[in-house]
Amino acid sequence: MRRQRADHDSRALFDPTHRGAPGGDADAGAHLGPDRGADQGPPPPTLAPTPTPATVTAELDVSFESANLLNPPGILNVFAPVRPGRWPVVVMFHGNPAAVSREYLSVYARRVADAGFVVFVPDWGKSGGAAYDSLSFVDEVNADAAQAACAVAFARARAADYGGDPARMVVFGHSGGGNIASVVAFAQPAPTGGCRGGTKLGAIDALIAWEGDWVLAPPFWDSILADEPGVFDALTPWKHLADGRDLPVYFTVSDKPGLGREDGAWLEVRDSSGAFRRLFEAIGALDDGYMGVDELQAMFARALEDQGNPVIYEVMPGSTHESISPEGWKVFLAAFREAAKG
Repeated sequence: MRRQRADHDSRALFDPTHRGAPGGDADAGAHLGPDRGADQGPPPPTLAPTPTPATVTAELDVSFESANLLNPPGILNVFAPVRPGRWPVVVMFHGNPAAVSREYLSVYARRVADAGFVVFVPDWGKSGGAAYDSLSFVDEVNADAAQAACAVAFARARAADYGGDPARMVVFGHSGGGNIASVVAFAQPAPTGGCRGGTKLGAIDALIAWEGDWVLAPPFWDSILADEPGVFDALTPWKHLADGRDLPVYFTVSDKPGLGREDGAWLEVRDSSGAFRRLFEAIGALDDGYMGVDELQAMFARALEDQGNPVIYEVMPGSTHESISPEGWKVFLAAFREAAKG
């Protein structure tokens, strides 16, 4: 694992402004929280310009589900290089579906497409109303994962139409999207019944994560997990890690996330075996009694490395959980290029 430790003081909560919490702002839009309510605000900003229209084509509002009994039928955007080629395929998952949609990832998708990828950016996990609201939270998450899997299946089925190579499939997730991307990659859920990409997910060749919440650290998860412990296994990949020992995983971590949580009994609620605590101790994360978001990433990277996964962990200079600096873009795009090598 190549690792550069972030230099910052992560003293804030991982997600203090999840949907429905007082004092929310645009930062909340990146996180996966339990409330499925109304829009929180504008998407997070970016510090980098988009490619010119001459280099990347965009097809917007493409339907990837004919029907979905629980979520609104899925819609996605596709970005592809204008120049001919047989490009690797990327499916990019946005953060908290209760707070943001696929649109804020457009700037990232255009930059990745300009680097030589066909990029599909789906919406996922948008509440479907009464039928959805009657589900347990575990069933909600499973429905979201099935929809995310459908987006990947659709991308594979349609990749060649945009110059993509369906045999080279990378999934990416930002924040809560990192969780759903990791569940797709490791748990391999079946696509939804109305999936326009077919009934099989197919192989995932690499996972790229920009700061997922691998232990559901924010305190609002405490009561949810007390009521439904199964949420943890549904929304994190831990239960299925051993099924993906060969999967290459790339971590792009900002050097100023400014988020985290103090050590406490909440960690044992997530894992009574003590394995999580031992991982945090192994990377020195508990020396100050606090776990920053960079340490949450490094802990998950360590677990993957210990079981034999190829792992690369890189810090994006001058970047935050919500935006990437010009220098950070070099690291961000390099992760995709490395993932495409297989």
